[in-house]
Amino acid sequence: MAQSLIAGPAVVRDQFIESAASVPRGRPPPRDFKPAKVVYAILLENGKLLNPDTLFPFSQATLAHAARILNTYGVKVEVIGIPAAP
Repeated sequence: MAQSLIAGPAVVRDQFIESAASVPRGRPPPRDFKPAKVVYAILLENGKLLNPDTLFPFSQATLAHAARILNTYGVKVEVIGIPAAP
């Protein structure tokens, strides 16, 4: 989605802004909105830490590819782990 907001057709950004404006908290983003950061939140198995060794190989490759693309647009990428509920 971030890539589409930055490099996609204007209609994508317009639809995003329209959708964000319908949320009853805060104000809508400006018309020239471009994301500065994308956060990937990954649900962890109970007791596991988030690191490259705990991700499936396909997930590692996909995440690295997405981060490379987003970085070319100047978008920072953060990955966080969400602990499983007890």
